[in-house]
Amino acid sequence: MGAVRISSDLMEVLAARRSQARFRIGVAVAMLAGFGTTVGWAFAFGWFAVYMGLQFVEHLLLRRGDLSTVASLALLSTNAIVFGAYGAMGPVMDGAWGLACAIALMCGGLLNTALTSQKSLQAFVASAWPFAFFLAAMPFAAIAIGAEVRHAVALAISAVLIVACTAMIWRAAARALIAEGEARARAEAADAAKSAFVAMVSHELRTPISAILAGAVEAGRPEAAGARASNLDLIGSSARMMRTLLDDLLDLSKIEAGKMGVEVTPFDLRRLMLETVRFWAPEARRRDLRFRVEGARQVPAWVEGDPTRVRQVLNNLFSNALKFTDAGSVTLKFTSGPDGQATLSVIDTGPGMDADQLDRLFTPYGQASDSVARTHGGTGLGLNISRELSRLMGGDLAVESAPGQGSAFHLQVRLPAAAPPSVVVDATQDREGLRLLIVDDHEINRRAFTLMLQGACDELAVAQDGIEALEQLATQPFDLVLMDLNMPRMGGMEAVRRLRAEPGPNQATPVIALTASVAPKEVAACMAAGMSGFVMKPVEAKELFAAIEQALTEAPAPVALTA
Repeated sequence: MGAVRISSDLMEVLAARRSQARFRIGVAVAMLAGFGTTVGWAFAFGWFAVYMGLQFVEHLLLRRGDLSTVASLALLSTNAIVFGAYGAMGPVMDGAWGLACAIALMCGGLLNTALTSQKSLQAFVASAWPFAFFLAAMPFAAIAIGAEVRHAVALAISAVLIVACTAMIWRAAARALIAEGEARARAEAADAAKSAFVAMVSHELRTPISAILAGAVEAGRPEAAGARASNLDLIGSSARMMRTLLDDLLDLSKIEAGKMGVEVTPFDLRRLMLETVRFWAPEARRRDLRFRVEGARQVPAWVEGDPTRVRQVLNNLFSNALKFTDAGSVTLKFTSGPDGQATLSVIDTGPGMDADQLDRLFTPYGQASDSVARTHGGTGLGLNISRELSRLMGGDLAVESAPGQGSAFHLQVRLPAAAPPSVVVDATQDREGLRLLIVDDHEINRRAFTLMLQGACDELAVAQDGIEALEQLATQPFDLVLMDLNMPRMGGMEAVRRLRAEPGPNQATPVIALTASVAPKEVAACMAAGMSGFVMKPVEAKELFAAIEQALTEAPAPVALTA
């Protein structure tokens, strides 16, 4: 017999049959005992001997594992023929009752075939056709033992319905099995991608952490005093790199949870574009790339939208364009459309991407190439986050690229024209005699805030949790409180509620929340508790000073009346 390569689906069916050998033997014993009086004991024992011999031969052939496709299908059909022949003797040996038993046996055989051959159409057909054949013969057997034609017709229709329903059961089960396999494959691929992503993020975090540790050691050496500024700059750059990584992770988690939001406020689009270009121009010069802007005259001055998210998307696009372009240029192009529609395109002359890379480009936990993270670093989340942000702003992020022809990313977003805001005169005055209370359960955070603020305040006090903070606030006045939200014993929310509820020297003192999340729900909860503002961790000095100035300039914090 010619060896034809057997399909993996058929191999799985045969492997399953081998594991079910004991079950088939048990069924044969039950049929011998249950149907022996129907078909006659002599035939029953003869059939049992033949069937057991067939099972032994099948066991030997399957153990060898060198069956061809034709031999495998012939083996399945032979099993079904021998099995079905046992029931087919029913009407011959026992009349109408034997006919009923035979039909029940054929139905059971068909159902078992549908359930055990889900992975292979070939196996299903090879195992099912003998039972279908025997069912088709039952109407004729009924007429032979004296049934009327109308009964035989009804029996024939029932046989057709049984076979059709069995085929539908097999098809539904096969589709469910295929869908389950595809879902499992997707889940395994996603888990593998996430595992690789976690490993890559771990690597990316180790890089700035190592730089911070090295810079701190060098800055502390007396003989390295001349290079202290350089070491401190290294520490600052590494800290900002870590913050970028963490921001990407937080943005992705908010997007996946459906909690990411955008704001609509007037902003100067021309200035935003100019500042973004100026920020990336030194990197372009370092890489000897031309940096161009097209369509600048079409840019409206003031528009309505979310300047933070527009800047974030442009920064991601510029970062990628400069990262992957070795020669040529990077261009920022502005195109206006009707009804405030605008397109900001970042076009590079890099290597371009093929269809497979484009398919994976906007997926989280993946990069266009597996070597990208090793070569260029980064989390691979930027483009996915950028597209989601674009869609939250009512637009989209599209890409055009081909191998050797560079890439063009198009941020399409609605930015209707807006009136410029009225100019506010800065009335900030030098403040003297400031007394601040820093409340945080981590000593490193308390030390960091103290270093930031010690030159701007006359007196700084610290507390480890809400209870200790309330004890100090009850006895001495402060101009402002920096309050962490998550602390043992008593968190910041509860501490501020109690501060506002009890008369004392600091009942109206401004309190700034120190939080790792600025989700609208959490910000609203802070304000409802009686806080005056918030600063997101990790904290940068300029953001902290801006929040302090705003809190001290505005009216006293509102008093929370509810716990």
